[in-house]
Amino acid sequence: MDPRSQSAVPQAALPVADLLARLPGLNTGRFGRPGDPWNLLFLGPAAALSAALEAGGWTRLPDTYLGSIAGGLGQLARGRRLTLFPPMNFYEQFGRFQDQNWVLVTTPILRRHHFRLWEAPFTDPEGRQAWWGSANYDKAARFWDLSHVPDPDVDAERDFIGRTLAPSAAMQTLMPAAAVPREGKNDKGYPYFTDGRVLVVRVGD
Repeated sequence: MDPRSQSAVPQAALPVADLLARLPGLNTGRFGRPGDPWNLLFLGPAAALSAALEAGGWTRLPDTYLGSIAGGLGQLARGRRLTLFPPMNFYEQFGRFQDQNWVLVTTPILRRHHFRLWEAPFTDPEGRQAWWGSANYDKAARFWDLSHVPDPDVDAERDFIGRTLAPSAAMQTLMPAAAVPREGKNDKGYPYFTDGRVLVVRVGD
């Protein structure tokens, strides 16, 4: 079954510290290899999350390769800055591929800030939906497989995201997540390092 077609498991309400203790430390990359470390936790409804990200300058990528290619060609045809291409590779968690892809382009095609988000099977005690995410900065393109070379400092990307969301977020804090490895290599063999803290952002009411 295509992981994108699978629904999330029933939700459980947990305090944020317990939620961080329950969530995995890595997503799953290509060929089933360990992927990227988690460093984001958003709490809030999808509409408020999208509004906060768009206000921070972020662009949501199409959910498919074909959609990204079509969107990029449309931007080129209209003479607009290329932000919808290249597509983002599919990683897995909770039995499915990511639910959302967000980018903030610095150099079209070559360099971009980006993160993937999954709708987690948890809410906080106030009923806010949890969105678990992994972010890093793409510092160079790898054209032969439509991927990028990531900056190993994933904390720098985490902190950058927090700064872009500062005007729109109701709350931001950094909290430790024990399952997040402090260093390692992702599915493409690129190294990463982190202090193991996750940026927790609450959006909406």
